[in-house]
Amino acid sequence: MAPTHPPGCQCGDEDAHVLLEGELAHLYQHIDRDNVIALNAEDGKEGKMVIRPWDERNQEDEWLESDADEQLILHIPFTGNIKLRSILIKSGPAGFTPDTMRVASLAAHCRVLRHVYANQLLDFDEATSLDATQIFEVPVSKDVVEFAVRPAKFPSVRSLTLFFPSNHGEEATRISYIGFKGEFSEFTRDPIITVYEAQANPADHAKIPGLGFQQGSDIGASGYGHK
Repeated sequence: MAPTHPPGCQCGDEDAHVLLEGELAHLYQHIDRDNVIALNAEDGKEGKMVIRPWDERNQEDEWLESDADEQLILHIPFTGNIKLRSILIKSGPAGFTPDTMRVASLAAHCRVLRHVYANQLLDFDEATSLDATQIFEVPVSKDVVEFAVRPAKFPSVRSLTLFFPSNHGEEATRISYIGFKGEFSEFTRDPIITVYEAQANPADHAKIPGLGFQQGSDIGASGYGHK
């Protein structure tokens, strides 16, 4: 099907706005809404407020707006594995519309980076510096815009991080609806991978003085916040 671009769109991406037809399901019911996270949201608003059913896409009584500047991050987990096909966004008006969307995904079996980021929660430093799975230019439009992703990059997704780094001119970015299309399947148990050391060499492992066991390492988790 030929791409359908919103009026005035000059993104130059022939894959960006293809409207997908057929049996693809809207994934609203498979989003873990209570665990949606928004970073740099005005008044600490929750990201789940813009995760609406398709028939509520045009409601404009509530929206998510960035706070300190125009940057906004949304981390959206799912309740199962997703074969992602498209992302739907309603934003604006006018200059409040993000000009770029970066998508990253957290896959069911691996770490996949868009300025869609899948299966990982990024802070602003990471979202700016890391390569995204896919990047879209967002046109100014009063309507919902659908962005067709490259399916091979999102075959088994557990969560998505959407990063909006800038907009079309205002001091804040505003989003009123986010939706997804694709295929859903239940989580399956991940395989357990055991690595055996054929012949341990005590000299390879540091010991804590005074203790008779090998020292391990703790991996700390840094907090997430806007710089």
